[in-house]
Amino acid sequence: MRKVSAVELYQKLKAEWEASQDNSAENNLRIRILDYLIDCRVPDNRLEEVLEGRINDPDPAKETSKIICSEILNAWRSRTS
Repeated sequence: MRKVSAVELYQKLKAEWEASQDNSAENNLRIRILDYLIDCRVPDNRLEEVLEGRINDPDPAKETSKIICSEILNAWRSRTS
């Protein structure tokens, strides 16, 4: 299986989450996080480090963001292994 790039993964997840027509605050946050990652152009070899940094943020106000970053990280790991 061909390894996907981080940007390819973000675009695929974003398309899936937009297609779900879920207008919840959580889904909107998912899309905003993906837009941020696309804009930052995080290199593939740093993706896990960046996401793990966000997941380990001690700020309890970022709980939903941490869950979303975990979803993205799990999708990355499952598609690149």
